[in-house]
Amino acid sequence: MFVEKTGYIVSRHTREVNGHIEMSLFIKTPEGTVKVLPDRQLSVFFTNAPLQSLPNDMVGVQCSESALKSFNNEPVILVQSTSLTLHQQMINLVKRNGFSVFEEDIKAHNRYLMERKIRGAVRFIGVADLNNQTFRQARVIAGNWQPDWNVWSLDIETSVSTNTLLSIGITSRDQRVAFVVTDQENSSPIIHRFSDEKSLLLAFIRYVRKHSPDIFIGWNLIGFDLQFIDQRCQVLGIRPAFGVNGENWNIRSSDNQGKYFASIPGRVALDGIALLKVGGYHFESYSLNNVSNEILDDGKLLHGGERWQEIERLHREDLNAFVAYNLQDCDLVMRIFEKLKLIELQQTRVDLTGIPFEQTGGSVAAFENLYLPRLHTAGWVAPAWSDDDFVASPGGFVMSSIPGLYKNVLVFDFKSLYPSIIRTFHVDPLARITAQYLSSNPVKGTPLAAQLVPGFLGASFNRQQAILPSLVGELAQAREEAKRVGNGILSYAIKIIMNSFYGVLGSNVCRFYHAELASSITMRGHELLGRTQAWMEERGARVIYGDTDSLFVTLNSDLENPQKQGEQLRDDINACLSRWCNEYAQLDSHLELEFERVYERFFMPTIRGQEEGSKKRYAGKSKGELVFKGLEAARTDWTPLARQFQRALFEKIFNDENPIVYIQQTVETLRAGGYDEQLVYSKQLSRPLSSYTKNKPPHVRAAAIIDQKRAEQGLPLEYNKGRKRVYYFYQRTGVVPYESAEDLIDLDYEHYIEKQIEPIADSILPFFKTNMASLLSQQISLL
Repeated sequence: MFVEKTGYIVSRHTREVNGHIEMSLFIKTPEGTVKVLPDRQLSVFFTNAPLQSLPNDMVGVQCSESALKSFNNEPVILVQSTSLTLHQQMINLVKRNGFSVFEEDIKAHNRYLMERKIRGAVRFIGVADLNNQTFRQARVIAGNWQPDWNVWSLDIETSVSTNTLLSIGITSRDQRVAFVVTDQENSSPIIHRFSDEKSLLLAFIRYVRKHSPDIFIGWNLIGFDLQFIDQRCQVLGIRPAFGVNGENWNIRSSDNQGKYFASIPGRVALDGIALLKVGGYHFESYSLNNVSNEILDDGKLLHGGERWQEIERLHREDLNAFVAYNLQDCDLVMRIFEKLKLIELQQTRVDLTGIPFEQTGGSVAAFENLYLPRLHTAGWVAPAWSDDDFVASPGGFVMSSIPGLYKNVLVFDFKSLYPSIIRTFHVDPLARITAQYLSSNPVKGTPLAAQLVPGFLGASFNRQQAILPSLVGELAQAREEAKRVGNGILSYAIKIIMNSFYGVLGSNVCRFYHAELASSITMRGHELLGRTQAWMEERGARVIYGDTDSLFVTLNSDLENPQKQGEQLRDDINACLSRWCNEYAQLDSHLELEFERVYERFFMPTIRGQEEGSKKRYAGKSKGELVFKGLEAARTDWTPLARQFQRALFEKIFNDENPIVYIQQTVETLRAGGYDEQLVYSKQLSRPLSSYTKNKPPHVRAAAIIDQKRAEQGLPLEYNKGRKRVYYFYQRTGVVPYESAEDLIDLDYEHYIEKQIEPIADSILPFFKTNMASLLSQQISLL
């Protein structure tokens, strides 16, 4: 009996079962999460091999002509297989015969959803089993149902000394519970006690199945918590049945990047750190303690590099305090997710692009989900993967600056510059290919220049067969509507998608990559900023700096009303852009220069030790707010003292105060030990410690000291996987790891004066006719 339901896709999977493809969609419905098996489950690819060269009697394989063409303007054959094994055998056969394959790597479930323009919400009809848990022979279409997610914040505690699981903590909107391996007596209803790891894990699996969470959230959730649980399940011989209806999860790692991925049938695992980066949030440290203190003004109950020892002591001696620590971490993560609406952001990305819910990255997947259905409708298949050498496109426009101290600097930037270039100049993979054919066979009666838009590196673009410009236009219109109704999450999600298009086209991990595409975006950006600079200077402005999509401008006349003059200059330039686009190639301009702000005071430094102006580094004050870009105050690898010193220094300078006395006082207080706790360096290891063989910078040397000490104590190494922040300081004997304030002894104050104070002060002191060498010699003579 067929049953119809509405729901939202939680996870999607394809596997081979008894020689056939089983494509399964786990869909959350108002009644619970069910498994949906669509009908006609086939694996598909295309090839330029002649139909007669392909087998026509192989059971489970069907080859037929299609209405589509390749980017080589050749007709392609559709190859459909009923099993993944046959799919791969057919790909190998075609390649051995010297022909190309197209779209062979698109997973069956992704193609099924993409071709039907299904993203998250669905309607489906299928034959239900007796428990209404599985629906077979299903047909699925896009829907509009919005779920109320059951979200669990998960955190584990482990024993560093024995590498075993101590507890699993869970918090959600209606429960707080901790599963703990312990022999301590305790009557707390939130503590579930177990005599060993195996009993705990089996009970936790049953608990997950009974209460059926939709989304697990956590901090480094997949790379640590889930990966550790999975590892212990393997060691203890437990089947990791954490999916809906007891299906196994799959925790895997990428061999070359050290990243972990979780595939859980009917559930999603979302990591807080990854979603913060998707949301555009930046922190000096992404540790839970640091982020929660900044976002919530609250933190972990224990913190510091050696807190594992206290955790193990609490586990042995004070079970309530141990559980409180475990659940506090769960609570912090839940509160961060709720305050920043991180799940709402991720669901919005799914609704816009159709990426899998668990995919926090996925710019290429998002692009293909949006582009491929439009490409097929236009009559083409995606190009084959190329073996050509990667050619990087030129980066964004960055002009040398004119260093100095300024008043009333106006900042202009182009609104969504790269998407606007795509839209205005018809930059598009299909348009580039069809322009090549059009050049050989122009439409009669129409000048070729009226059919093509010039690009760069020899590229042209067909005005009539461009997909991306209309796609960008639809997204831009949707973003304006989202802004109008105050939907900031949707507006930001659309911005992410539009801005990713350039990066995708310029990346060789995308099948549509071509140097002409990305270069036609960035080099057009160079041209536009150069023309804008010229137009501004014709109107009496002086451009002192430009970067990618922004120009920093001063006017020769005194600015009685800088806001009004900035708005007038903006309007003039936008009129120039419209005229130029029309004269250049009869194009409608979608370029828009915005007047962003006025810096009442502004500083552009020189390159250190040179007279030439620097790039991507400046400081300014706008409406009372200090802004630092690229300078020490904005960099996490400088000490807190240096960042605080620079902020205070520019506060004085921008208030027209002489900074010399402040600089001298800072040096005196530093030498007297007044800033000791602000002298700790912090820097992230970008790769495993063992891979640093030749050049070993200070943070690597500090990490090596820590791991050597741990190895001597028989403890797991701290930095053998990389991507971990190292804290260290300088004694007179050299680099020393930092663990607590008690470590700060015998500090090398002269190192900090030379490396932290002097470079910052010397960037500004020439404007006061002196330098740090002179100031320090004065202090020495006074002593």
